[in-house]
Amino acid sequence: MRRRRLIAGATAFGLITGAGVLTLPAASADEPAVLLNEDFENGSFGPLTQNGGPTLSVVDADGDRALLVKGRTTDYDGIRTPANLLQAGGAYTFSAQVKLAAAAGTTTSARFVVEPAYSWVGNTTVTADAWTTVTGTFTAPAGADPATLRAYLGTGDLGAPYDYLIDDVVITGTAAPGDGGAWQPTPDPSFVPGGAVNPTTTPLASARATGNAVALTFDDGPNPGETAALLDLLKAKGVTATFCVIGQNIEAPGGADLLRRIVAEGHTLCNHGTSYADMGSWTRAQVEADLKENLRIIREAAGDPSLPVPYFRAPNGSWGATGEVAAALGMQPLGLGNVISDWDGNDLSEATLTANLRRAFTPGAVVLAHDGGGDRSNTVRAVTTVVTEKLADGWTFTLPRGGAADGATVGITSGFETGTDGWTARGDGVSATTSSDARTGAGSLLVTNRTQPWHGAALDVTAGLPVGTAVEVSVWAKLAPGQAPASLKVSVQRDNGGGSAYDGVAGAGASVTADGWTQLKGTYTLGAAADKAQVYIEGAVGVDFLLDDFSLAPFAEESIQTEVPGLKDVLGADGIEHVGVAIDARETVGTAADLVRKHFNAFTPENAGKPESVQPVEGQFTFTQLDQLLDFADSNNVQVYGHVLAWHSQTPAWFFKDGTRDLTDSPADQALLKARMEAHIKGIADHIDARYPDGDSPIWAWDVVNEVIADGDTANPHDMRDSRWFQVLGEGFVDEAFRLADRYFPEAALFINDYNTEMPEKRADYLSLIGALEARNAPIDGVGHQAHVDVARPVEWLEDSIEAVEALDPELLQAITELDVNASTENQGADVSGTPVDPYSPAFEDDADAAAEVGYYYRDLFTMLREHNESVDSVTFWGISNARTWLRTWPMARPWEQPLPFDDDLQVTPAYWGIVDPARLPARPADVLPPRIAGQSDVRAVSNGASGTKVKYTLPSAIDTLDGEVPLICDPASGSRFVIGTTTVTCTATDEAGNTRTSSFDVVVTRKQPGKP
Repeated sequence: MRRRRLIAGATAFGLITGAGVLTLPAASADEPAVLLNEDFENGSFGPLTQNGGPTLSVVDADGDRALLVKGRTTDYDGIRTPANLLQAGGAYTFSAQVKLAAAAGTTTSARFVVEPAYSWVGNTTVTADAWTTVTGTFTAPAGADPATLRAYLGTGDLGAPYDYLIDDVVITGTAAPGDGGAWQPTPDPSFVPGGAVNPTTTPLASARATGNAVALTFDDGPNPGETAALLDLLKAKGVTATFCVIGQNIEAPGGADLLRRIVAEGHTLCNHGTSYADMGSWTRAQVEADLKENLRIIREAAGDPSLPVPYFRAPNGSWGATGEVAAALGMQPLGLGNVISDWDGNDLSEATLTANLRRAFTPGAVVLAHDGGGDRSNTVRAVTTVVTEKLADGWTFTLPRGGAADGATVGITSGFETGTDGWTARGDGVSATTSSDARTGAGSLLVTNRTQPWHGAALDVTAGLPVGTAVEVSVWAKLAPGQAPASLKVSVQRDNGGGSAYDGVAGAGASVTADGWTQLKGTYTLGAAADKAQVYIEGAVGVDFLLDDFSLAPFAEESIQTEVPGLKDVLGADGIEHVGVAIDARETVGTAADLVRKHFNAFTPENAGKPESVQPVEGQFTFTQLDQLLDFADSNNVQVYGHVLAWHSQTPAWFFKDGTRDLTDSPADQALLKARMEAHIKGIADHIDARYPDGDSPIWAWDVVNEVIADGDTANPHDMRDSRWFQVLGEGFVDEAFRLADRYFPEAALFINDYNTEMPEKRADYLSLIGALEARNAPIDGVGHQAHVDVARPVEWLEDSIEAVEALDPELLQAITELDVNASTENQGADVSGTPVDPYSPAFEDDADAAAEVGYYYRDLFTMLREHNESVDSVTFWGISNARTWLRTWPMARPWEQPLPFDDDLQVTPAYWGIVDPARLPARPADVLPPRIAGQSDVRAVSNGASGTKVKYTLPSAIDTLDGEVPLICDPASGSRFVIGTTTVTCTATDEAGNTRTSSFDVVVTRKQPGKP
């Protein structure tokens, strides 16, 4: 049956003059006029023009004449309108009859496409079995150039070439509004716009980044099957996308839950109408009503009446007046971009959709797939395959242009293809230049001449790093030729009010070689506004390295487990009053803040209270970083353990100088340093008193002095560290610090703090100093044990130290101040100013075994701490999660470490269950850990004769974490005759599993001098 005409009796319009110009009729703004009507009866297709490179011919078809389009190689091959037919601001209706010239049963889609924005109009499924009307309306943007405002007939992607017939092409339209003004929505003071920034009526279809980056978008959801699967994939891959959602699907069973999940996981929303209806022919009033209703449905489901929905995409790609209305309602029209043709009527096989999606990934493109509107399971499979491939190739994902405000969702990439992409050298003398040794593309960044660990390359990300938004940071690194393997890591510098803070990007550290590219990837959340924020790459001194394929992109965080008991509740019930965690501003927002509130009633500022953070320049106090944490504590009823007033590390050099001259122990210099100590402590106290004038500060305790005992023998009393504090003021600097802290913080508990206090020899020195402080009436309230321990360090040693403090003074509070448990074969302590042995290595081949053993260590540790709950007042974990532990990057990359109760995604670990419910621990792994032998200082003796003397020495402590004390065999044995000079004693301990450890110390024998006692 022959197709019917859309405009019966219309005279053929479009006579071409000798110059080939189309003569347009006069038309009012309200009366549609027939601008073009071509039925091909005269054997010509003018005034339409050829588009692309097909063969065009007028043929007989179904008893009439039609235009045959043959030899098509692209989806735009066909015909298009002449220049200057469409005018800026005009409203138009397009119509045509289309039939495929192909085998029966063949189907595809066809639509009008308006350049230059490639807006789809009237997208329709067409077949080889009958004529189909393709029709829709379009409003030209104000200010558009009529010379480039042209429409062509486009079809679905050519999986294989196909021809088509076209007839009865009709275009009607009205002129632009007489005043040239834009349409305005119905006045409604209660309406909250979509949130787009300066939206245009022209649909945009490019990504916010250049190079290997795309904006991934999905239409027609949410759908409980496919949308859920896509969200699982995107979360696992750390990718965010834009979801164009339909109201009826949100209101369907499960739809609202999916909508909330889309929002919670950091994706961006796009209004796709309340239904699948084609809006191309709707009036502006009809479009306005539908878009507003869908905004209401979205926001009601999300529980947020002002939730941003910054994009709009027309259903079926049929625009009409929708773009104009969407822009007026605060939504950026979003063009289709590169489609994968995964809608009905096309080949929907997994192989075809995967191939289509691979082709759609072009640099800077918007890519469109569907998660609803039919069975889209093969789309999910295609997306899974291609996204995985592209991530491995270094591609990144960002937002489409327009719409969401800069910083609402982030996306920063650097490929170094045309220069340094804004990266600069970090540190005097450092060079950061482009190189042709690239991972992808043709360029990379070469960083050389580094003489400090923090030297490297930096990028200002202030404008693109929003507060409270979790991001994933990734960069690929390789060492320059000839370099030995070395550790590199990604960090962030935050500047506020003249002070700076330095944060590691959680997880973004690795051992890098010169043989190939290594990815540094981790997560970061900016906890509070910064004047400036920089990402930088740093590492071992003297190492030259290359960088490529940097990206900073949104990261969907996993919600915390609300069903598990809070650590503060479990341990509080067992008598441990303060259960804390070391944090910075990152943990005051988002999921991390939720974890703090659930599990902890105290925290320690990880860096914000240290001298270099508070007073980097003499007399210039910077409290922004500390205040952010105090505000969080105050508003959440959390207490703060202050850290630290006097420390040899992270203290500015000016403390110990008079101009350029180093201070000495002269009376004048001692007076100057004491005055500076007082000014520093008083400055902090004055600020906090002013901030909390009622005296109700959240600070309950302070580390007054930190790490004042050396790890080995020194010439100083109590083997004190030979720090600048000690060199100028002697042992009395500790007394002075406590007296000043007591004067200015009279309500706070005042602690001394140190690491390795569980080691027998350091324990003795620590207790000796504490006893001396009490004898001198220093106002010390408590003793801190950092407890940076490893799975082989005996819990018994720490218990011995706790009991020794109890015996010294049962009134002293005790605190575990910086707890973490590493699973390395080495444990060089926690002296950040020292030079620990590199490399460390994992104690277990399997990460699950390591996590289990850490869990059993926590079981034994907290069994012991509960038994001492009358003196142990506080336990603080040094980091909120395994991703945030300093052990992952210090003193080298240690990705195997799992030292804390919460994993990289803030979920509970075996360490958590070791504390809370050991019955839920996994099976304990095989014993591969040798016993630990306590360090032993050299033993000295004097011989009366030339043959030496018998020397008795005390055997070192030897304990296995499973077997307890184990036999220790030392050679030469205690009581043996030692010759004059130095003899090395080697001690060996073997546990029940046959694991063996050896250690050694020296016996030094000197001959008695005549005439000396």
